[in-house]
Amino acid sequence: MSSDHEKPEVLSLSAIHTGASYGDMNKRASITSIETASICSNGSVEDDKPLIEPHMGLLSSVNMIVGLIIGSGIFASPGPVTLKVHSVGPSLLVWAIGGFLSYIGALCYAELGTMITKSGGEYQYLRSSMGLCMGLTFTWSNLLLTNPIGTASIATVFAQYILQMAYFDKENPTGEGLVLPEYATKLVTIGCIWVVVILNAVARKASAYVSNIFTLAKLIALVMIIIIGWVWLGKGHVSNFENAFAGSSTNALDYGTAMYMALFSYNGWNNLNYGISEVKNPKRVLPLAITISCMLVTSVYVLANIAYFATLPISVVSTSSTVAMQLGLETMGVAGGYFFALMVVLSTFGAVNGNMWASSRLVVASAEEDSVFMPTFFAHIDKKRGTPIRASILVGIISTIWCIPGNFTYLAKMYSFTGWLFYGFSVIGLIIMRFKKSTKDLNRPFKIWLPLAVFFVIVDCYLVVAPLIDAGSDGVYQYIICIVIGLLAIPIWFVRVRKPQLGRILFGWIPRYQDAGILAKKEAQLARRQMRLANAQATEEQVETDREKY
Repeated sequence: MSSDHEKPEVLSLSAIHTGASYGDMNKRASITSIETASICSNGSVEDDKPLIEPHMGLLSSVNMIVGLIIGSGIFASPGPVTLKVHSVGPSLLVWAIGGFLSYIGALCYAELGTMITKSGGEYQYLRSSMGLCMGLTFTWSNLLLTNPIGTASIATVFAQYILQMAYFDKENPTGEGLVLPEYATKLVTIGCIWVVVILNAVARKASAYVSNIFTLAKLIALVMIIIIGWVWLGKGHVSNFENAFAGSSTNALDYGTAMYMALFSYNGWNNLNYGISEVKNPKRVLPLAITISCMLVTSVYVLANIAYFATLPISVVSTSSTVAMQLGLETMGVAGGYFFALMVVLSTFGAVNGNMWASSRLVVASAEEDSVFMPTFFAHIDKKRGTPIRASILVGIISTIWCIPGNFTYLAKMYSFTGWLFYGFSVIGLIIMRFKKSTKDLNRPFKIWLPLAVFFVIVDCYLVVAPLIDAGSDGVYQYIICIVIGLLAIPIWFVRVRKPQLGRILFGWIPRYQDAGILAKKEAQLARRQMRLANAQATEEQVETDREKY
């Protein structure tokens, strides 16, 4: 790594696949490069010595996972979840089951992470099980779909709470019938993104300060929400929990879409795997940290939803995009409403900032390490400020584009779709590697019970397919867009990596066109491997010569 005066440390290509909470991603700056691993002829990964010594124990691992999971989703998803399932009981079950599914998925990742200890997450797992093309498809989807959609969705929550405060009417405190102007929501959303872009471009430390300070807001808000909920339950506000399943949706597809909205809030359970090489005694720490973290987050989310239902009518919860503000208004008056809205605004701004920080470093890493999808132009780091200005602007442009088509629910469903699509592929890869000749004998310090992994894949298939069917002909296009964009990685990989001579023919006319950097790395790895074989052969010949001589 270069010194701090030259450039900041850069995240690996797949270092960011966090869900609803991005604000703590600045903690992950010191992740080893995915391209420092050698690529075997069978596509598996040769682990080199970690660049960073293991230093994370159980407490720091739990703290990291919890901090990466809890984010903006719990302040925005309860409404869409309840709207789909129609009643309290199924809504709480969806949140509990979402936590359980995340836990199983995290255990699957624990096996993957302790088997392939190289940092890089899904990129490494998919490359080892299904080949380099699949790993690069994940990287491409992260660059154009997952991260910018995540940024746009969280910025939308920011805008909703800002506008709810701006349009607040004392005569209509619940906001019933109030429709926020769509143009205003999008303008504030885009404004939030570009304020963060400027902040990230001006000074590296400014971004870190914002994330550290604003992350505290979400914790304060959640603790207060849960305490208020229990106080109101103690006062006898239990009407919403009587006949909790009455009027529940009977459409199985509704529950798939509702699960998407809940799982949006759970994204981040896989992030410790990105820095697995930094975890001390991963055989013991990783499974234990995952268990504690998932149980803790699930409990917090269920308790927060119980608090919403204890203080607000079901109709308000199901139709509100600012449920935390409504809770504050109901329990503490106008001052309480503004207080919780302000806490969520601070939390979401910090989350957008953290995601922008991580996303820009992802662009730099992609341009600097393999340059398959990102030209080396975007690897530039401003020496004076120590910030990736070009990469930040690019992320801002892509995120802005995703702000235009739809609202929070629209974006959250697309985000969850792409996320769980690759979660499923990764666990399928785990199953493949249990039987694949080149990987079946790899050391697995932790092994999940195989039927649980199969169960996860089956449920994942439902979660991917059900919302597509539920969306109907009018809504399915948003998922088709994700699929088409993701599949574009294959022809790019083919002409840039598989057949670079074809890429030169097609794109050689572009000024400063260069072959993908990964080609040079593969050639260097092949040369080193051939040199080792040649040295070994020379040693054997020398031994044989000496034996004949004496």
